[in-house]
Amino acid sequence: MKYLDIYQILKDKILQGVYSAGSPLEGEHALAERYAVSRPTIQKAIARLKRESFVHTRQGSGVFINPPEFYQDNNVITISERIRHDQTLDNVVLSYDIQRASNEMATLFGLTNEAKLIHYRRMRIIDKNPTTIEETWMPLELFPDFSQEDCHHSVLHYIEKNRKMLISHDVKTWAGKALNTDEAWLLNLKQGDVVLSITHKVYLQSGILVQLTIDTLATNNVTTVSMR
Repeated sequence: MKYLDIYQILKDKILQGVYSAGSPLEGEHALAERYAVSRPTIQKAIARLKRESFVHTRQGSGVFINPPEFYQDNNVITISERIRHDQTLDNVVLSYDIQRASNEMATLFGLTNEAKLIHYRRMRIIDKNPTTIEETWMPLELFPDFSQEDCHHSVLHYIEKNRKMLISHDVKTWAGKALNTDEAWLLNLKQGDVVLSITHKVYLQSGILVQLTIDTLATNNVTTVSMR
């Protein structure tokens, strides 16, 4: 196994709650034996977890798991990965179409004006409570087999697992937004209520923009974390 494989395994265990916040991670020797790799490989995997705020080191005590607030908004983590094992997530597709890229969209994605974009809107519902309206655009030429059915599942998982493309980062822009009539009805709120809107620009490791998503959240709360 490469260090990235170990990193992904440990990251998944943190996200799934196998390692709870505040608990210690096993020592390098124990992890190296478990996964049949060298200690330097384990060290590189842990170093990446530290860079992405999943864990921290206490001098003389070891490596410990951080609370979700430390890493969720700093990494490309999907709602599917965020929810607890005792929660349910439903995706309701509101619309799906293929549209010609506008001049603005063509420039943003680095496409010609004749290029086409996949465009869809969907609701993310956790434990039967509407949480987010997503509106997304993706280049059709990169994902020619992407269908409406794929919208019912994790799209980032589709990109990385089905299309074998490695996602590098997600540039987020936060803003307040007053809900229109349609959005208010979908989120079970009132027209004019101010909520958070997050614009995501998701890039591959090659630097290509593969997804533009605008999230309209059923909340206006912001959490910040300060570390000493």
